[in-house]
Amino acid sequence: MAIFCLVPLLAILVAPPAYKTYHNVRFSYRIDYPADFRPPPEAANGDGRRFVSPDGQAVLTAYASYQVLGEGLAAYRYMARAPWLAHHATLVLDQQTSTGFVLSGTVKGRIFYEKTVLQNRTLTMFAWQYPAARKAALAPIIRRTAQTLQPSVAGAG
Repeated sequence: MAIFCLVPLLAILVAPPAYKTYHNVRFSYRIDYPADFRPPPEAANGDGRRFVSPDGQAVLTAYASYQVLGEGLAAYRYMARAPWLAHHATLVLDQQTSTGFVLSGTVKGRIFYEKTVLQNRTLTMFAWQYPAARKAALAPIIRRTAQTLQPSVAGAG
């Protein structure tokens, strides 16, 4: 009898998380987030939204902005690094990509992971922050977020 009760419990424990898709109207970007994360109200200027885990320990922030500092990504990468370094973060990933950049590191027992994509003079970004103890559990969720990001098309035309 105990085995029959254990099988449904194991299925729940290993089931992949369900996802919802956030579509930002102002900048027309999309990103998947875990369905059990709470989305507080969208930012007043309509540039993005935060998504908070049920226990409040993991946060995904997605947002976009127009490119106003010229053609290169160097200034944006510098601005993204600066607050982390000011908080004495240890950067473990600081990589420019063909379309943007990725930053990741740790600060005070928490991991951060940021990705920025430049397309059509618009920067689309997401950032995760979560306890380092949850790295293994959140890794596939963060991969899903990165894979499903559809950058803004707001600056096209």
